[in-house]
Amino acid sequence: MLNRPLADKARICSIESSTCLIDFFLFVKKKVKQRCLKKAYQNMYSYMDESFDGSGTGVFVVGGLLMRGVPSFELERKWERLRKRPDVDIAYFKASDCKNGRGEFAKFVAIPGSPSSAEHQKLDAISREFLSLIPKEEHIILQGVGIVQAEFYEVIQETRARAILGDSPYRLAYDFAMIQCAWAMKQLELDVKKDKENVAFGGCWKECVSFVCDEHEQYSRLAPEAFRNLKLTNPNAAQYMGSFDSADDRKVQVLQAADAVAFEIRRVLNRALGNYSALRAQFRDLANPGKVFLITHTTKDQLLHIIAHHSSGEPFKLDDIMEQQLSESIRFSFF
Repeated sequence: MLNRPLADKARICSIESSTCLIDFFLFVKKKVKQRCLKKAYQNMYSYMDESFDGSGTGVFVVGGLLMRGVPSFELERKWERLRKRPDVDIAYFKASDCKNGRGEFAKFVAIPGSPSSAEHQKLDAISREFLSLIPKEEHIILQGVGIVQAEFYEVIQETRARAILGDSPYRLAYDFAMIQCAWAMKQLELDVKKDKENVAFGGCWKECVSFVCDEHEQYSRLAPEAFRNLKLTNPNAAQYMGSFDSADDRKVQVLQAADAVAFEIRRVLNRALGNYSALRAQFRDLANPGKVFLITHTTKDQLLHIIAHHSSGEPFKLDDIMEQQLSESIRFSFF
């Protein structure tokens, strides 16, 4: 099981009161009759990217956006328009480069990597303008999973643990994030089944989530097989998992948005864990409209549990996550 989730100050996840994924519920219920009559399955899409602190400190985060096709198209279109606007004019958006004045954002600073106070304000304004496009689209929520890197690298000092977990948190973080998305789809299904109107049509409704992740030079060629093995090993979650694909986030605008979201989730997790002293305005811009759905992180005990119940090279058995119940909204004490 993942650690107790962190959430924004707004409603995040309350299964018992059916407020989890409320934007999706309101959208889905309008079309449930037609879908149930046709017994149709329609996918959600999860666009995810990773963001991590260096030197084995902080957290390794996989996170992004959970949405339908139309909002992803609109976000792609608007993100590209902003990116190409003459006063911005960048080839692609990368959150860490924007913060530090590197890469495409070097032109906004006198010394790349060392923005002045005034230059920081300019870069923050650009970042917030991009991130503001996300809450403007309906039926989009944000989620993420963090691996506490100090604990991860501590436990993999043991040879058997390294053989099970790998040399980096990459695979474990992505697997956790995918199962978390499947769990979200299960909650959506349970809510729809509670609707008396749906019961009249036999309750024959299920939503799957398909994944689009940023390409990785080391892991992408192994990703399709790893995804199939993850589904085979976790049959409960597999019911809610559709297809998998990867793409270059420098060419896909929605993956650039996922990169920005993962970056903000990493920073807010670091703040929650006591590593950072300040909460960025960018996260508030996402959280205040109620777009942040669920942020979780692992503990050392959970890593040790995985090691104790797996063999080297075995896909992670994470189906227990599908049974977790969250009956309250949890607020950041510092928000």
